[in-house]
Amino acid sequence: MKQRLSIALLLLLAIILATGCISEEKRVQEGDNITVNYIGRLENGTIFDTSYEDVARDAGVYTPGRSYQPLTFQVGSGQMIPGFDKGVIGMKVNETKTVVIPPAEAYGEYDPAKITVLPKVIEIPLEETFNRTVEMSVAQFESNFGTGHKTGERLLIPGSEIHIIVDNITDNTVTISYDLSVGDTFLFDNQWNETVIGANETMITVRHDLAVGDNITLPRQPWKSTVTAISDKNATLEASEILQPEIQSPLGTASVSMNDTSILIDYNHPLAGKTLTFEITVVSIERG
Repeated sequence: MKQRLSIALLLLLAIILATGCISEEKRVQEGDNITVNYIGRLENGTIFDTSYEDVARDAGVYTPGRSYQPLTFQVGSGQMIPGFDKGVIGMKVNETKTVVIPPAEAYGEYDPAKITVLPKVIEIPLEETFNRTVEMSVAQFESNFGTGHKTGERLLIPGSEIHIIVDNITDNTVTISYDLSVGDTFLFDNQWNETVIGANETMITVRHDLAVGDNITLPRQPWKSTVTAISDKNATLEASEILQPEIQSPLGTASVSMNDTSILIDYNHPLAGKTLTFEITVVSIERG
């Protein structure tokens, strides 16, 4: 009887194994969609990022408004740095693993060629000449002035004291001209006055009414500058305050800093050249 029972159990086990009812515990493989918690540290132990809110607060890296929760990504899809992708391979749910990632598999080596250095002190001309007539797409025009306008209308540029005339409208483009004459003055970007000193049918010339001591921000510059000198033709500006430590450009995110003589725009990732250590805990695994 015992012998028959043992044989029956063996047969049942063989059937279960053959049908896949008993299998090894699922482990992460490339293509899986997984969710993890993590703590990221620099070589000196400093925490720079984490999915745990309490850890972020204790480490002084908490970001208000951020949702601290497990991170979900597809392994091997390029969503994560290569070393992180490789590090989770073979892990199982609830397993915690420490992964050390060199720069080559993190954010790359630091490249000095990705730094742009600008002088802290510059001169700008006090006079500027530009075209009276401008052509733009219908979409650009409507985003600024709205819809339903007709040729010949006089419109105020939003947020300014400058009027324009709608010269022509086609299916694709709108042609406008600045309604400015010699002697007109207007406030530029809520910072300084402009005076029209020359105007004809095609070109307009303005003079920037700047004075020593003025604090201004030039277009597309994420820093303030102080006017330190004025000549007949130029104004001397010295950068004085960084307004945006990070900017977006066609080349990606760049960090902006300043020293005694220069402004540095660095397109390296903030973690470039650094070896990173991640403590990773797998929360869930779904086959991709």
